[in-house]
Amino acid sequence: MPALTSERAIRLALDINVFISDILSTDMGRRNTAASFLVEAVRSGTSPAGPVQLVTSLPIIENYANVLSRRLGYDAAAAEERAWILQQYALEGPMPDHPYLSVGSGYVPFETEEEWRRSVANHLGRSEAEKLFHEVQDDRYVLETAVVGHADILATADVAGFAKGPAIRFERNDVLLFPFADRALVIGSPRFVVYWLSQAVVPDARFITDNPKDFVRTDRLD
Repeated sequence: MPALTSERAIRLALDINVFISDILSTDMGRRNTAASFLVEAVRSGTSPAGPVQLVTSLPIIENYANVLSRRLGYDAAAAEERAWILQQYALEGPMPDHPYLSVGSGYVPFETEEEWRRSVANHLGRSEAEKLFHEVQDDRYVLETAVVGHADILATADVAGFAKGPAIRFERNDVLLFPFADRALVIGSPRFVVYWLSQAVVPDARFITDNPKDFVRTDRLD
């Protein structure tokens, strides 16, 4: 595997449930959790396995703010402030990157929420843009963020929720492969990702396919 430099950083996408788990564990005085490890990795841009670059998107940021407000009682201003820290993490990483917005089969990075709103409104009309902007029940945007942002790994507490479509599963239930084009995204639980990063190993698609005895495939899902 090539050396990990700023040109070969681990591109890591985190589901909102990872950020929420970090907050809850911190509130309970528990910092030594998988979620907290991952949040610290994207904040600092480092891990035992090498540099880490956060892959995020405007839908993730806005839905994170929504969850903070609806579920954790943050007021609107505090929720927005905390959620938009993800943009700062992405911009200050080893491969500085703006939050993404998927558009069809491609992607466009935007610096601000207003740029995103204007762009979507130009394509869909303002009423449809608002509907899309406030959609919080569908997790597809999390997968789309990882795919269009060329993430190596998506960490989520709900691996089973992504076991659909072209996803490839294994005998173990803490990891999936999601193939697209000529690449494959690893979707793993926080504990799975942290275990390997702590061993100075990047648990990306290449690592998994190079170790078939440890990752025994079952049938591809319909």
